[in-house]
Order: sequence, then C-alpha cells, then structure tokens
Amino acid sequence: MTTVELLNFIVTSLSTLLSAIAIFLYIVLWYKDKTHSNYDVFDATYLDILKTGMDNPEFRNPTYTKNYKNLADNERIRYETYAFICWNFCETIVDKGDKNLMKTWGVVIEAENALHRTWFDSPENKSKFKEEFITYIANNYKAV
Repeated sequence: MTTVELLNFIVTSLSTLLSAIAIFLYIVLWYKDKTHSNYDVFDATYLDILKTGMDNPEFRNPTYTKNYKNLADNERIRYETYAFICWNFCETIVDKGDKNLMKTWGVVIEAENALHRTWFDSPENKSKFKEEFITYIANNYKAV
C-alpha cells in the first residue's frame, strides 16, 4: 500500500467514523427533544384539565365524583365529560410506554384514578378505552 493509498484509507475511515458519531448524536438529541416536547404537551394539557377543575371544584371532590350517578342530568353529563377527558389524558400517557414518563405522570394517573375510578369502572364506559388500558389500570391502581 502506498502512502497516498494509506492516507486515503485513513481519511475515508475517519470521515466514516465522524459521520457515525454525528448520526448517533443526532439520534440522542432528537430523542431528548422528543421526550422534552412530550412533557411540555402533557404539562399544558394537564394544566387545562386542572383549570377546568378549578372552575368546577366539585369535579375534583371525591365525594361528588363517587356519587355522580345521583346528579341531575346536565350536571352528570358535565361531570362525565370531564371524567372522560381525564381518563383519556391518562390513556395517552400510558400509550407512550415510556418508563421515565411514567415516573413523572404515574402519580397524576393515581390522583385521577382516586377521583374518577367510579366513572371509569361503570360498564357503559368500558367501550371508550382500549382493553390494554383497562387491564393496565386494573392491575396497577386500586379501585376506590
């Protein structure tokens, strides 16, 4: 192998190695950004859910939520819509399948479970969620 061929080999190898490192760094940074943007979206969405709860404090009252079937029609429909939003949010988090995400948001799911589990367990609401999610909640969170 001549000196020129050796230099060509070294330059080609070095550029290939640097390209591989650049691709690896791009993937790592993309994943971190994706995870960070997930948190931002979830934070904003949950803030909206909590604001609705502030406007309707009874929706965050366990005594009220456990007895929602005794409410007048319009009140019951308002609460049922809110409970559905809360559970739908929880299902979205679980669907991500991200363990780090669950470290942060698992406690939120636990809080929503404590408030809205009666609604979730009602037979008429089972068709609103995937079977995997229903099983996940049954296996990981206590019924109230």
